[in-house]
Amino acid sequence: MAGYEHALFLLLLLGFLLLDHPGRHQASLYLIVGGLLLVLLPPIVSFKIPWDLILALVLPWILWQNARHWLHIARNFPRKEIYLWLITALGLILIVAFIGNIPWLRAIFFGIVAASLLWQVSRHGEISNPLEIIGPLTLVFLLVETSLPLDAPTLYFGSLFSGAGIGIALVILSIAVIKKVPPKYESWILLGQVYLAYWIALALNASPIAAVLISVVVFAEFHYTHLEAKEAIKASSQLDNRLPFFILLTLFIFTAWQTHQTLTLIQWFEVVLGFCTGLLVSLLGQRIGLLRFEHLRSNWRSSLKLGLFLFGIFILWPRGSELGPVLIWIALGMAVFLPVLSAIVLAALRDLRIQRNEKYMDDF
Repeated sequence: MAGYEHALFLLLLLGFLLLDHPGRHQASLYLIVGGLLLVLLPPIVSFKIPWDLILALVLPWILWQNARHWLHIARNFPRKEIYLWLITALGLILIVAFIGNIPWLRAIFFGIVAASLLWQVSRHGEISNPLEIIGPLTLVFLLVETSLPLDAPTLYFGSLFSGAGIGIALVILSIAVIKKVPPKYESWILLGQVYLAYWIALALNASPIAAVLISVVVFAEFHYTHLEAKEAIKASSQLDNRLPFFILLTLFIFTAWQTHQTLTLIQWFEVVLGFCTGLLVSLLGQRIGLLRFEHLRSNWRSSLKLGLFLFGIFILWPRGSELGPVLIWIALGMAVFLPVLSAIVLAALRDLRIQRNEKYMDDF
């Protein structure tokens, strides 16, 4: 795996591990601090890491957790939150453009992704909003879908809808299997469906992200939200036990240990300015009454998480030209388009359900 991909994978893991997960031990936050500090030290022993295997095992899990959570998106949220998010992105853009001397297009891309990830880390409660989705999906896209036919738009959009078709087909199969097994296995079947959707789409050169998102949305709509004749046993949208979390935490520490990032004085200055930006945004968020920032007053661990994220993204973000300008903007566009596609599919399914219920009532 190239250096920039290694860095993006660490950032994706960092953003996911800093979320509020049930059952997480308080000491895990200190382990994340230790993992970030390991990045500053050269590894004593270097190992050849099987990146393809790690991505195939980790990314479906992260997509599954996030996609289930994204079903609870608040599409109507305060306009003042959008303004604050734009101020956050602008502040981060100016830091890397003027201090880090990053070209403006790359600086804008960094600011958008970093602000989105910061919103994800600062989330408080079950309800999220679209501003949190852009960052993690962009990172997943850059890690996974660079082998798809990006230079041929028709073929690429075909791969998106092929991935969606794979997801829908596996949903039909999963629901048929669930009807024949005890309810306690439902969560495992959904998880297996997500992994199969990802792996099959990847093997067929379709979009694994589209396959996973659509499969989760359709499954939730047909099975969990509107189950008939029995009560749904809802699979957790977050990590509901310590084992998966600590597996990912161990993986984060190990991959951080295998990374060596030498920080310059300019990067340290960026980190300090990033902390100041985060503090200003938090104070403004509290001032205007945003729930995601109000709890920072009484919870120093949440404040520490925001600081850790800002430190991590400034030291890990790839500064070279490995990320092509076309690729980064396609990744950003797809991070916006795929949730929209999922919402369209979800709305269509709900319309079909309503029409079916109305027809049933008319017949009755």
